[in-house]
Amino acid sequence: MKQKQMKKYPVILLLLIAAVSAMFTGGCSSRIETPVPEADSTIVFPPKNPAGVSADIILYRKLDKKTGTRIDEGNRFTIHLQRSLHALILLKNRETYSGRLMMFHIDWIDPNGKSLYRKRIDILPGDTMSELHSSILITPQRRQPGRYSIRLYFFRELIAEKIFYLQDEPLIIPLPDEELAANLILYRTVSKKNGKRIGEGTAFTMKKKRSVRALVVLQNRYAFDDRTLKLHLKWIDPDGKTFYRKRITLRPEDTTSVIRSSVSASSEKRVPGNYSLQLRLNNKLIAEKRFILKPAKAKSKRKGKH
Repeated sequence: MKQKQMKKYPVILLLLIAAVSAMFTGGCSSRIETPVPEADSTIVFPPKNPAGVSADIILYRKLDKKTGTRIDEGNRFTIHLQRSLHALILLKNRETYSGRLMMFHIDWIDPNGKSLYRKRIDILPGDTMSELHSSILITPQRRQPGRYSIRLYFFRELIAEKIFYLQDEPLIIPLPDEELAANLILYRTVSKKNGKRIGEGTAFTMKKKRSVRALVVLQNRYAFDDRTLKLHLKWIDPDGKTFYRKRITLRPEDTTSVIRSSVSASSEKRVPGNYSLQLRLNNKLIAEKRFILKPAKAKSKRKGKH
């Protein structure tokens, strides 16, 4: 029994500290009543003490899995199936409360002014956390178009707010498959020094250990970021036969817009003639590039002096 009481004691103590802090902040506001809009459209209620805690609120749709960068930051978002809205809150003057309990509430407000989701976050003494995170679903089943907001409270005192808008998906989306375009670039190799492409063009000389490389840059990729794209790259020989095929599946969470491929241009594997590279989406041709493979020039024998 004693061990259980000892485990509960720190929790009770923290609750008492939070209650006392709330009494002090509740009796006399520590904030300037007139809100101040910041450059990122966050509405801030500045602390009377310049060293007091403040915050910036950043809204975005999702994170890029490869780079970790935020995608679609702003204050206008489209209601869509399987879509969420994320909030990143950056605390300012966090060091002022180092070693003390900090209690925050994140409150998402609907167009009628009612709370649709509230999250409490306690930062314990000794914790150096300076970022807060929260998210909500913005699917048609959960949300209606309108003016929303997210509010941040510090010990139940409003310190920051951000207004945002949810809108219906435009009827022109998704675009038909034919509107996904691509730019096909053929080249011989890449410089090891500066990474630049060498030998861009449509005519390549056949040599041992030589390749033809392709860079495919997708256009209008953003219009398909909620669909799985099944692409095929087909390398076609002078007889019209596919000698190499590459399948690429781009899922909604994959923001890739560049595809690479290569084939051997060795005289041991290829014959001189007219070739082509095709890009297909769901078996529909959306881009093609024709090129020529030509034999290497025979080296002339130099006559020796007599």
